[in-house]
Amino acid sequence: MTTFLEQHAKKVFGALSCFDRILFRGYLPLESGWTMAEFLRAKGVDRLKLKSFLLEQAQRLKKHSFQVARDAGRPTQYLSGHARKEELAREMANKDGVEQGLVCVFSVLEPCRSFSMVWKNGKTFIRPAKRQCLFLYYYFLDRELGLIHIKIQTWFPFRIQVYVNGHEWLARKLARHGVHYLKHENAFLRVDDLRRAYAARRHSPIVSRRFPGFASCPPTLGE
Repeated sequence: MTTFLEQHAKKVFGALSCFDRILFRGYLPLESGWTMAEFLRAKGVDRLKLKSFLLEQAQRLKKHSFQVARDAGRPTQYLSGHARKEELAREMANKDGVEQGLVCVFSVLEPCRSFSMVWKNGKTFIRPAKRQCLFLYYYFLDRELGLIHIKIQTWFPFRIQVYVNGHEWLARKLARHGVHYLKHENAFLRVDDLRRAYAARRHSPIVSRRFPGFASCPPTLGE
């Protein structure tokens, strides 16, 4: 990035930065076969019924996602094959005039890391295994962050990921401050008023000494 600015310094009027993407990840602390076996024992579940137990809990999550969507008056959709989930969510939001809150819930079959039961020396063991299960994608329009999504694995250990796009956040900052811009996907092709953009980005931007008039604003989220 520095090299690009150095090469085109005479043509570039300013640089406005933001965080790119932030991912928050979590899961239940059941990563080994032993911890999963202990969990089943504590719940009084026979390890021979592992698969049916996993499917039962997955169905509960799926049913809950449908209920959340119904309560919000928003659609659920199963996606097969390759699909641009974010584009579909945007299209739904634009079509239905959704400006804030839940947009939709997608369900997708994807590879996952879960558990399986194996026999060894006449005994049963539970071990981590690569499987396929249903993932739920909740898409929301947030007033500050724009379009975000939460991805939930429906099989143990229920891995979850919250996805935030920094370019969405910056676009909303600029719009609220009346700064006109041209944006294509995640790239800002034009910003009409850099001074107001800097103020929108942060009240006291850091001005680069190497490029007078440039402003580089470090992320405020996730620091």
